[in-house]
This record gives sequence, C-alpha cells and structure tokens, in this order.
Amino acid sequence: MLEIPIHDLDFVVVGNAPIVATESATNLGGTVTVHERFGTATVEIEGDRVDIVTARKETYAFPGSLPEITPSDINDDLARRDFSINAMALSLSGESPVVIDPHGGLQDLENKTIVVLYPGSFTDDPTRMLRAVRYEQRLGFKISETTLSYLNKAVDEGHVSAVSGDRWRQEFLKIFDEDRAAEMFERAIEIGILPAIHPALSNKASLARLVGEVGLGPSDYLAALVGDLSPLDGDAVSQRLNLPIHWARVVRDTITLKEFTPVISESATKISNICRLLDGLDSDAIAASAWFSPDAQFATQLRRYLDEWRIVKTALTGDDLLAMGVTPGVKIGEVLQELLSAKLDGLIGSETEERSLVNQIISQGS
Repeated sequence: MLEIPIHDLDFVVVGNAPIVATESATNLGGTVTVHERFGTATVEIEGDRVDIVTARKETYAFPGSLPEITPSDINDDLARRDFSINAMALSLSGESPVVIDPHGGLQDLENKTIVVLYPGSFTDDPTRMLRAVRYEQRLGFKISETTLSYLNKAVDEGHVSAVSGDRWRQEFLKIFDEDRAAEMFERAIEIGILPAIHPALSNKASLARLVGEVGLGPSDYLAALVGDLSPLDGDAVSQRLNLPIHWARVVRDTITLKEFTPVISESATKISNICRLLDGLDSDAIAASAWFSPDAQFATQLRRYLDEWRIVKTALTGDDLLAMGVTPGVKIGEVLQELLSAKLDGLIGSETEERSLVNQIISQGS
C-alpha cells in the first residue's frame, strides 16, 4: 500500500499452521522448523524464510507479562496486533481477495497515523511504546493524539518497570538497525519512554549529533545515549538493560572518555600521553565518542589515535634490548615504553635513533 520494499511475508492459518508449513515445505522442496508451543513454523526454501502461524488469541495475566495463547480465528488474530496498520490481512482464497481490515488500518495508512487497537494496549505490552516510535519515525507518520494519551497514561502508571531489561534491550536492538535510529531515541526521550526505563536516559544532546549520519552501529547509538552520564548512572543503565559484557564496557569507557576530554583536546598534550589514556579503552567507545563529541579537537585526536597512533610500533624488540645489555625483567618493558613514547612524540624515528636512545638509558642507569 505504501509502495515500499517488502522484506518479509507472514502467513496466518485458521487451523493448524505447523501441518500446513510441513506440507508446504515438502511440496516446495524446503525445510521446516516447528514451534509447537506457539503453533508456529518457519519454512525455508533456497535461503528464503517464511513464517506461518496459527490464528490465535492472546490474553495477558498481568501488565507487562508475556501473553497466554489459544487458537482462534482471523479476527481474534488481528485484534492481538499492536497497531491498526499491522492489523490487516489479505485472504489467499477466492478470485478477487479483499483486505480484511476490522480496525481501520487502511484509513490510518492514508492519514499517516500510528493507532493502537484498544486503550490498554501499552499496559498489556509496554514494549509497544518503542515500536510505536519506530514505525512513526521510519514511515514519517505521527502517533495519534489518542494513542499518545494511552501511552502517557501507561508511563505515568509505572507499567514500563514491569518489563525486564532483556526485553527492552531487544527493542533497542531493533532500533539500532533502523536508518533513523537517532531520531527514534530522541522521540522516545521526548515522550518519556526512555526516562521511564531508567531516569538517566533523558539527554538528547549527543543523539542530535548523530542525526543524518550514515554507517553508524549499535555502539555509536548506545554511547550517545550514555555519553553525559556519571559512572554510577552508567552502571545502573547497564544493569537495567542487562547489557552483555562488550556493551557494558562501551558504556563504562564512553563515560571515562568524557573525563579525559580537557587533557586530550589540549593542543600541548603529548601524543604519548594521549595514548596512555586511551590504551586499554574499548575502541568502539572511542570511535563513538569521536562521532558525537561537540569538541572538534577532541574528536580529531580520538580518530588519529584509532587510525595512526595505536598502530605505531618500535623497531627494536625485547630480545634486541637484552642483546644491548638492558637488565632483564621489568626494565625491558619500561625501556620499550620509553622508546614508543619518544617515537610517538617525534623525538626518534629510525632504528638507529632507537638504539642511540637505548644506549643513553643504559648509561644513565649505570
């Protein structure tokens, strides 16, 4: 209806979807994976995947819980959907199939509005809040005023806290894959969703600098979300979203980098000192900070570190130093570090100059 590319096809069977899926896979030479608990199946044919589900009805035992599922008809199946534009179906039988649209999805498509199907939709499943924002920003639509009022009510009543960090993190992952991820997170902050997930997720400044940029990844958006936080708040956000180790490190090191900004952006700071500050920090956090930092000098230094300085090596090795008479043990590492610092700061360049510096260090030590 919107004349945009279709990335997946979803089929609903009023009956037993796994049986239909199995027969389809057999007839078409594909494979099938059945999920008996949910009455669903996935058919894969030459690399293409199609989901086939049993028409079902969903009920929620309490706000934010996962739904309880029972088989039903197409009307109940459409009624369990999140928004009216996702609650339409096209019958595959008959010569002239018509759109089954009991909730006014076609009209909402025309009006470019995101509309929930019933007032308690966000209470039953608060993750629909971020989905509403995702569709709104992706399609250039607007969340309807009535739907927004339902969303705000669910936020005010504290239903966001009923959803686990794992489920919220999955919604974040979906946004990370979107072209307008920065705008989505900005909007989610604006209408109070992210602050309801954790109060510290309330600053849009860093996100604004990512708007319109291309080639960004999950770490860039995650770092922008936490770039202005304190270490304490950063740890709290990581725990709330149950972040995996790598992402928790991105959060921690992004916040650490903020503390280093005055030193790194100072033109008189030696390159070797900058490298000592950055060595050991997560490279994704460094790259992300370079994207959204308002300090141009700071961003430039971070990029130079990633592209040039961190790959600088000395010509001499530990074995070379031993052969030249440097005391074995800790002293070897200290001399290598002194050589590397001198090379980074432009004090030496060639292997001959490195050997000369080592000889000076040896003579001073004696």
